Amino acid sequence: MFDLIIIGMGPGGYEAALTALRKKINVAIVEKSKLGGNCLNRACIPTKYLRSGAHSIEKLQKLKAYGIEVKDYSIDYKAAFENKEKSIGFLRKSLEQLLKSKKVPVFKGKGKIIDKNKVEVSYPDGSKEIIEGKNIIIATGSYPASVGKLIPDGNYIITTEDYMEKLDTLPESMLIVGGGVAGCEIGYIAKSYGCQVYITELQDRLLPSDIISPEISKNLLKKLNSVGIKTFFNTTVEDFSIEESKIKVKLSNGEIIVVDKILLTVGRKPNTQDIDTIGIEKDEKGFIKVNSYLQTNFENIYAIGDVVNSPMLAHIASYEAKIVLHNITSQDKKIPDYTLTPWAIFSGYEIGHVGLNEETAKKQGLEVISGYYPFTYNEKAVDELEPEGYVRLYFEKNSKKIIGVDVVGIGASEIIHQIAVFIKEGYTADQVHEFIYFHPSLSEIFAYASYDIAVGKLF
Repeated sequence: MFDLIIIGMGPGGYEAALTALRKKINVAIVEKSKLGGNCLNRACIPTKYLRSGAHSIEKLQKLKAYGIEVKDYSIDYKAAFENKEKSIGFLRKSLEQLLKSKKVPVFKGKGKIIDKNKVEVSYPDGSKEIIEGKNIIIATGSYPASVGKLIPDGNYIITTEDYMEKLDTLPESMLIVGGGVAGCEIGYIAKSYGCQVYITELQDRLLPSDIISPEISKNLLKKLNSVGIKTFFNTTVEDFSIEESKIKVKLSNGEIIVVDKILLTVGRKPNTQDIDTIGIEKDEKGFIKVNSYLQTNFENIYAIGDVVNSPMLAHIASYEAKIVLHNITSQDKKIPDYTLTPWAIFSGYEIGHVGLNEETAKKQGLEVISGYYPFTYNEKAVDELEPEGYVRLYFEKNSKKIIGVDVVGIGASEIIHQIAVFIKEGYTADQVHEFIYFHPSLSEIFAYASYDIAVGKLF
């Protein structure tokens, strides 16, 4: 009997396995697909790879400012796709070699819990095997959702997973249904590499979530429109038909567009169907119910990542894995704290956030004041030819303690972590402002974004 069986080897499963090995726990892994899960193979990592290429294409236009004249260049999306595969293949192989070196058994099949200590593994050839474990972690992730008549067929109507894993040649045109994170990221990539992109969104803005400031949406919309992406808001796909290998789409606003593919980016659902036969409790949306220690209704069975109703982020799955391994091995239990969950988006702009914004603070009954500063006047951003974007710091009005930050622009996903530490330590505007930042750096923009609050307004 194993000490621990992990079902699913995405970011949560990987972190659970790594932590288990460090704690000398005898672990087994069940994974029906590629090691690394959706994040490594079809989402986080490949999108960032291709976004780096897309942003480089855009930056080529600016190189004259450095005295570099690029007279001729070509864009080869197929080459970018193939090199992306090589990069993630290397990372996946490294993970495989690590597990092999530590003699961790990997059962390459679909896992189903048939007893609180037993997992049935179904292999592609139809055979089955039962393995036993003292503890079990469910980390099976999520899958793309569909909407209405738009059912993915892998050809005309595709998912984000189809796009990232199979689409090695870009279509001439594409309609993206859903203006959330995935739609904005892939839309920018596809447009930069030469595809005509349309985005339709049911709500009235891009990135329609209260955790994302409307100010961010407004700036991103301006950017995407500037590169030629056409957007439709308060709009749905009313009907479509396949005609001469094209998709004729009728939108609810009356417009007709003709595209080669429709990409669905309308969210994800927890991959919990047929996960067990023993009655693990789930909510009405299919998320596994867990207590504050991430235990299911069976005390030795835990669930982490996209299968539970916590933020659907790879780093949250990893964080929850560490919590679970602590709880399995210690009497002093820990509970997850999602208060300072950072998130980032890689689209026309790099966008990062941590803590609260005006809308989420208001829901907690907090009065907010904010400080703003554009990258236009940040010397490091100017040196990098990246002067677009801004920082907005959020402070609680009375105490002037920092409670959140939005960063739109260069380095956003990195510099938000400094503010996360400031929030955790309870820094006031004065402390944020008086902190000694290296010059020139992106981070010193925080000193200027806190100026008005800490010292007084100049204008």
